[in-house]
Amino acid sequence: MSAGAEGGAADPRAATAEFPGDDAGYGWWRNAHPGGYVLAVRAKHAPLLHRVSCKEIDRDLHPGRLRAAGSRQVCAETTTALRAWVAREVPGAGGVLARCPRCAP
Repeated sequence: MSAGAEGGAADPRAATAEFPGDDAGYGWWRNAHPGGYVLAVRAKHAPLLHRVSCKEIDRDLHPGRLRAAGSRQVCAETTTALRAWVAREVPGAGGVLARCPRCAP
């Protein structure tokens, strides 16, 4: 797991987490944060914001898509944390998040 918080006592609402290759950790995070959000990042696609309960980001239901090269899921308690992640990690996106039409976060 990698945390996005830097420095001393970070605000937990601004923290992000990723679980590359760790399905159990990712599943635990989703279960432990029922009000959270997941940003699905895929190669050649804009990052897409989902509610943690969305079936589109369930690795058991969509293993090929969510584990494909260049794909990752960034988890956070708030959309603000994910906007900051996009602004920092996706050049030119400006922190704008596209939203999943199925779960409508």
